[in-house]
Parts: sequence; C-alpha cells; structure tokens
Amino acid sequence: MQSSSAHGGRGEEPKPHRLTELLREGFDGFSKSQKAIARYIIDHLEETGYLSAEELARHGTTSSSTVVRFAQSLGFSGYPDLQRTARDEYRLGAPTRSLVHDDQLLFAVEEDFLTRALRTDMLSLEETLAKNSLGRFNQAVDAISSARTILAVGLHEAAVVAQHATYVFEVLGIPCHAITDGSESNVARLIRLTPGDALIAVGFRRAHPLTVSFATKAAALGAASIVITDNSLSELADRGTVTLYADIDSTFFAHSLVGPLSLVSALAAATYSRDRDVYDARVKAVRDQVGESAWLK
Repeated sequence: MQSSSAHGGRGEEPKPHRLTELLREGFDGFSKSQKAIARYIIDHLEETGYLSAEELARHGTTSSSTVVRFAQSLGFSGYPDLQRTARDEYRLGAPTRSLVHDDQLLFAVEEDFLTRALRTDMLSLEETLAKNSLGRFNQAVDAISSARTILAVGLHEAAVVAQHATYVFEVLGIPCHAITDGSESNVARLIRLTPGDALIAVGFRRAHPLTVSFATKAAALGAASIVITDNSLSELADRGTVTLYADIDSTFFAHSLVGPLSLVSALAAATYSRDRDVYDARVKAVRDQVGESAWLK
C-alpha cells in the first residue's frame, strides 16, 4: 500500500492503517458511489478479499473503473492491493494487534519468519474452526461413514488435501481414491458413483473447473458430495451436499494448507469415533502387515 495524503503530511512516515479505519475516517468526504463501495466493504470485509473489481462494483451499483480509482485514492497501488489488505485485516483480526506493511502484507514487525509462519497458521486454524458449524461437519461425517467408496478430488495445490484424505480413509478401511487429473480412468471412477458413495471435492478461490465438473456430476448421480473450499463465492461452494470452509491465507508466496488438511483429519477422527472397535481392527491389520513387510525396519 502506497502513502497518500490520508496517511499524513509530506515528509512524515505514514502510519499503518487498517482498511476499515481508512474507510470510516474518510467516509464523509466520499462521493455517493464511493460511500456505497465503502459501506459494502465495511459490512462484508471477509468477502471483499475474494471479489473482483466488477463484482464489488455490482454490489455498490457502480462501475469497476470507479472501484479501481477509489482504491487508488485511498493510497493503494491498485485494486489487488486493496484486496490483499482486506484479506489480511480479516485474517489477522484483532484491532489491538500491532500491524505494519511489509511487501504489501500485514505483519507484526518484531516477528521472525518462523514465528510469522506458525502464528499465521494458528490464525488459519482459528478461522477454519469459526467458519464451520458442528451441524454441517456432522452431516459430512454421516456421508463419509456410510459411503461404500469415496473419491477425493483436488487439482494443483488442492491435490495435497485430496491425497491426505485418501491416506486417512484408506487406513480406516474405507475405499478412497485421489483424483488429481482428468484422465479417462478417473472419469470412469466418477461415472461409477452411486447414491451409496461419496465425493470429497477440494478447491480454493474459484476452484479448478474440473473439480467443479466432478462435483456437479457426482450430485447428478446421487452420490453425497462434501465440498471443502475457502470462501462462499467459490463456484464449488454450492455444488455439494454439504460445504465446509477452510482458511488458506498465508504471509508468503504459497497458500497455507494447514486449515484444509486439519479439516480432513477432523473428518477422519470423527468417522473413527463412530465405531472404534471396527476401525481399530482395520488399522491394526494394516500396521501389522507393514511391520511384517519389514520395509520400515
């Protein structure tokens, strides 16, 4: 975020501002369209970080060029800069936390990289917990517990989450296959889904089109679909029987996957708790076989 007259006089070191503070402080001086944009951002800070300039403009009944110019008038280099600040403010939360601008991201100035990364992941887990109701979570567990087979779909970075789901559910003895590309064999697995099966679709931001397509087809086949995404505006969000949300924001170049991975682990743990004796026997059989193979020795 660049300095502007809103940050102080010429020659002064600009003070770090939260986006909502900037909007409230300057609200009386905004035009009618700018006030509409500002009001929407203040009331929907969580969503703002994922709205395009065109989408935000529609909410403010104005044009995307007005949104871009408004962002620049606030001292941002452009609309993506405003988006990042909105995400960081919502993610890092508490007004009392000391924040500064560092490469257009908000950090606590005294933190080293290790502390920054781990604290951000802790915040990500808190956000993931806050975004999900126990009712929706239990609905997902019901679908998984009763499934004959599971397909876990995730492309690019979401593939890591799909592969983790495959690992934990296979160990529990629930047949699960990771779908990380659109090969014919994977399409064949998809079209064999029945109402007794389940699909776990993982996708972030707008989600990969193939993941959206698989979730749509699974629903048409009558299979239960558990969607894991990071925001309600994702094209994947309304495709599932139940949707769970995982925060993926990071202070660095790659998204953090601690939220979605932990969510999958929680689903597996809750599934295990439904019939501990059965699952204990299955896990023991796997572990005994691994021991006999001696490849871990």
